[in-house]
Amino acid sequence: MDNFDLRKYLAEGHLYENEMGSLGDELADEIEDILSKEDKVNEVIDPVSILATVLAGTTLTNILSKWVGKIFKKYNFGKGEEAAKKIESFTHRLEKDFKSPIKRVMGLFIKNEKALEVTTDALYAAVILTLGVLAGGGAVQALLKGDLNKSSILTLKAALKGKDLNSLIRDIATNIPG
Repeated sequence: MDNFDLRKYLAEGHLYENEMGSLGDELADEIEDILSKEDKVNEVIDPVSILATVLAGTTLTNILSKWVGKIFKKYNFGKGEEAAKKIESFTHRLEKDFKSPIKRVMGLFIKNEKALEVTTDALYAAVILTLGVLAGGGAVQALLKGDLNKSSILTLKAALKGKDLNSLIRDIATNIPG
C-alpha cells in the first residue's frame, strides 16, 4: 500500500481509496506511538468528544484555508490559492457527509426534497448546538478547576460550533419555502 502524499492530494484534489487506507494506517501508527509513550491514558475519549473534535477541526481547517487562500492570492504564490480552495471545498463536502445519515433517515419520512433539506439542516444544527453547549460547559468546568489549557481548547471548540451554527441557521432561513 502506498503512503499518503499530501502534496499530491493538494495538487490533484483527489483522495483515492488506497490512499485513504494508507492515511488511516499512518494516523493509527502515530496514535499508537503517542499512546505507547504514555504509561496510561488518564481520560476516557467518548464518541461525542471525537465527533466534536472532528467537526471543530473541519471548521478550523475551513477558516484557515480561506485565510491562507487570500494571502496566497495577495502575494501571488502560484498554485497555493488553488490548493487552499480545494481544501475549503473538501471541508464543505465533509460537512455534507456528516449530514448524510440524518438526511437518509429523514428521507424515509419526508418526500419533499426542499422540506428534507430544511429538516436535515435543522437537526444537524441541533447536533452542533448541543456540541457547542457541551464544549462551553466543559470550558467553564475546566476554568473553575484551574486547567487553562483544557479550558482554552474547549472554548475554541465552542466558538467554532457558534460559527457553524450561524452558517446553518442562515442556510435554513434561505431554504424555508415562503
